[in-house]
Amino acid sequence: MVGEILKLCKEKGFFLDKETLRLLSELDKNKAYEIIEKISRLKLKERVITQELYKRYINSPKDLLNNDNLIDEKIKLLSNSAPFSKKINVMDFVNHFQVRYKAIRGILEIKSLENLSSIRRIGINNGAWTIIVLILNKRMTKNKNLLIEVEDLTGKSIILVNRENLALFSQAKELLLDDIVAFRVSGSNKMLFASDIIYPDAVLSKKKYSSFDEYVAFSGDFHVGSKMFLEKKLLRFIKWLNGGIGDKRQKEIAKKVKYLFLAGDNIDGVGIYQGQEKFLNIRNCKEQYKKVEEILKKIRKDVQIIMCPGQHDAVWVGEPQSIIPEKWAPGLHQMENLYLVPNPALVEIIGGFKVLMYHGAGINRFIDEIPEIRTKYGHKSPTKVVKEMLKRRHLAPIHGLMDYIPCENKDPMVIDIVPDIIVTADQHRAEIDSYNNILMVASSCWQSITPFEEKIGNVPDPCKVPLFNLKTREVKIMDFSRDDDLVCKMEEKNE
Repeated sequence: MVGEILKLCKEKGFFLDKETLRLLSELDKNKAYEIIEKISRLKLKERVITQELYKRYINSPKDLLNNDNLIDEKIKLLSNSAPFSKKINVMDFVNHFQVRYKAIRGILEIKSLENLSSIRRIGINNGAWTIIVLILNKRMTKNKNLLIEVEDLTGKSIILVNRENLALFSQAKELLLDDIVAFRVSGSNKMLFASDIIYPDAVLSKKKYSSFDEYVAFSGDFHVGSKMFLEKKLLRFIKWLNGGIGDKRQKEIAKKVKYLFLAGDNIDGVGIYQGQEKFLNIRNCKEQYKKVEEILKKIRKDVQIIMCPGQHDAVWVGEPQSIIPEKWAPGLHQMENLYLVPNPALVEIIGGFKVLMYHGAGINRFIDEIPEIRTKYGHKSPTKVVKEMLKRRHLAPIHGLMDYIPCENKDPMVIDIVPDIIVTADQHRAEIDSYNNILMVASSCWQSITPFEEKIGNVPDPCKVPLFNLKTREVKIMDFSRDDDLVCKMEEKNE
């Protein structure tokens, strides 16, 4: 079989590296020949087909044979949340939280915690344990210590955090209701005393680099249909992407942009909030999506566009959100280089980069509930919130502060696979940061300030587009807000 594969490849004018040869030799003979024919038709310049090239143009053989989530040869959807199709009752929410607890408990257990115990196993005799619990309630005592009510699947308990332990006390104050964490404790089943708090935390051992000198662009929050939609500025970005404006260096960068992630609120919607009609110039969702289609079709076809919905899109507001329905946007469903994904969605692109897309409805809740973020940053630094999501391995942990839809077998808001990149939107401000080797990207918007944003004190920073080079990990932010010249302002950023 190996000899036959090598002979056929030689006849087609290319060779295989060891790993690619091994993968093909494991396949059915006809399937291997089919893939070789496909490689031949691509007419690649490279004479040796490496595993990296193979993944880029063909994807892995196992995925090609059997992967319902394979969207395209260059893009793979790794998560596909499916909310209940039946009527939801109280027990579905109970099951949802149990599934979430078990998922995050599994992440924490990998950390090899010492003396791991359940609440039920802690007896009347004093001892030292580690317990994995969900936060039910927090309150201050008369002595200004912090009492935290917790539970696991076996029972409930009370943990005291002493105010004299300043670092731990500060950490405990930022625990959110429904957080799932590990506590190192001492005491008995009457009262437990905390000595440490351990978050599930998202960590990558090293940063990923691609062999291909290509860029990923991040945007979203078009809000097409709004009177505040900055259409001319958006078209300016697309003109740059197509090589129409910019200096020589900027045009070279534009050519290398191969992916565009759009993180939700693609339209302004209808009936999203009371009195919205006063601020709309397109008052129909279908017409708004037609306008989105018209704009996206101007982008050159070798740019792969990945789009998830947000709270303004024509989907159910509860998370996870399904893809934008064909009923409302038939034209988008027909675009060959546009891939509609749910919110949230984990997408794998060339080079094995895993990109977690989340529009970010839960961001405002984090700002409200974490004192340091609320008082120090407010809405000005969305990546500070994303860091908290990664620490908790959950995009929206607090029950009751946002709409969500329980799912049967998993909580799609759990970050079970650590991404290389996480992109959010909603706050209308572009920002880049890094946490534990994970690139955090907050996208900007294409809408000027709205009355709601004025009310809550959120000042948007529109028309900015973060770019990320897959080979060098170089980060840039392009500014398309200016009208005084044709050259886009380019801001260099440190990852």
